Amino acid sequence: MPAQASLPAIRRALAIFAIQNLNTEVISERAWRAKLEQPTPTLTIGRFNIHADESADVENQINIRLAAGLAFGTGEHETTALCLEWLSRQSLANSNVLDLGCGSAILAIAAAKLGAKSVTAIDIDPVALDVAKGNARCNGVEIEFSDQLATTANYQLIVANVFATELIKLAQPLQAVLTKQGALALSGILVGQTEEVMNPYTEIRFERPVIRNGWALLTGTKR
Repeated sequence: MPAQASLPAIRRALAIFAIQNLNTEVISERAWRAKLEQPTPTLTIGRFNIHADESADVENQINIRLAAGLAFGTGEHETTALCLEWLSRQSLANSNVLDLGCGSAILAIAAAKLGAKSVTAIDIDPVALDVAKGNARCNGVEIEFSDQLATTANYQLIVANVFATELIKLAQPLQAVLTKQGALALSGILVGQTEEVMNPYTEIRFERPVIRNGWALLTGTKR
């Protein structure tokens, strides 16, 4: 599909975030790929040191080597950073962890490096899954990848960083696979969407939202 023909769909998607003034520019495929190939910046978030080259590993930090490519999630955006900070405070020993909307798999890799018993990462985008699998191999961690949620699974911790509209739709399935007293983190939420997202999660006891630059992280435990 020509780039110009897809602009209306992009505008509709951005309307979810109340973005109304959008400037657009069509660039060549070569320029776009060059942009994607730029190295991931070195970031320190919580206990994590995130970078693209093992030469940037830092002693006494949890190092994550990452090439995002066409997948979302480098740690630069507030939605991902808030999840990483929350994960770095969790005790994941003997926990089955779910990363829903995994993108680059940065959160799944973080959970695996924090000692989770098992980690499942889900994304409906096959390109993102390919990038995520490569990142898992690069970091030497075992992650189970899928494009759909198994209704028979059980998780002690779930982190979901997707659009608020999707979080609302997924309320019942996510609560069904989260164990009692299990921990839940929801991200990808604008401040004005917090109540709307929380309402269908009737089995979750939510903490006070964490707010940063207009974005909210909702965390809680299953009753």
